[in-house]
Amino acid sequence: MVFQLKKKNKFAGGGGPTRKNVGKFKSILSKVKYVAKNVIYVKKWSSNVQEEKLKKIEYNSNNFKKSLSSGQLNFSFKNYQIKIIKHPDPLLIKAKQLRQKSFFEDSKEKKVDSDEFDEFCDHLVVVDKSVGNDFVVGTYRLLHKGKNEKYRRFYSESEFDISNLFKKNISMLEAGRSCVDKNYRDGKIIKLLWRGLAFYIIKKKVDLIFGCASFSSSNYYEFKTQLSYLNHFHKPPQKYATYPKEKLKAEIDILSPKSINKDEEFRSLPPLIKAYIRAGAWVGKGAVVDKRFNTTDVLIILKSQNIIKKYSNLSFK
Repeated sequence: MVFQLKKKNKFAGGGGPTRKNVGKFKSILSKVKYVAKNVIYVKKWSSNVQEEKLKKIEYNSNNFKKSLSSGQLNFSFKNYQIKIIKHPDPLLIKAKQLRQKSFFEDSKEKKVDSDEFDEFCDHLVVVDKSVGNDFVVGTYRLLHKGKNEKYRRFYSESEFDISNLFKKNISMLEAGRSCVDKNYRDGKIIKLLWRGLAFYIIKKKVDLIFGCASFSSSNYYEFKTQLSYLNHFHKPPQKYATYPKEKLKAEIDILSPKSINKDEEFRSLPPLIKAYIRAGAWVGKGAVVDKRFNTTDVLIILKSQNIIKKYSNLSFK
């Protein structure tokens, strides 16, 4: 599992986000506990625009600037190290252990959360070096398909029909399996993960980001009104439409839009889905039941420019 959506982007506009709006967004981040299956959708940028955006991002770390110039994601903020790892890096086991604890908090099993995709993915990790050089406190799994690259299978395809997303020759990124140690869920680690994600998006020239977001129970009837709200008010354009797999589909009768209190249902959404909506995300049609993780999942689609603007430039205290 990994991330959680759109009224018109309140931060959009010629002058960028206002101090007031950034403050509101920070308050949302402070409520985020962890992300599970993620998703985000990104529109195509020119290489020059991407590089200019990258240069203008203000970071409070000289190590991050070195990371930008080297093209390798490996930087520090205070006692935290943020970097990309791959199989068989020993840190990957620590990241998988964190995923297991986060996604199955009530489980007494000593296993790690792992699947067939881990070996081929990049893994974004945050390490608290004040505790230990291998103490992973946050992680994000990234599966990238470059432009002109042959078909690549994504985890999201096990739950959703995303064939429309393959119809354009674009660079795609699936972001998922995101989580944060329960003792570090004050918003700081999420910010560091999204900073790293923003760097990755630009350096890989990603056009589209997507992933699964979760409601915290597989009893989807509990979320009938919220799912109806998302279906009516945050669906993507038809050319980017996605659909739940028939065998996993949450069979609910979508409520009439007239019967939905939009403000009330928005407030009732999981914190991360609300954060994505504020950033301008779309949510694919329908939902699926994930019994393994005991969640109800939706597919999220988000424009990458918003990741850069909203998440990368958030300041630290």
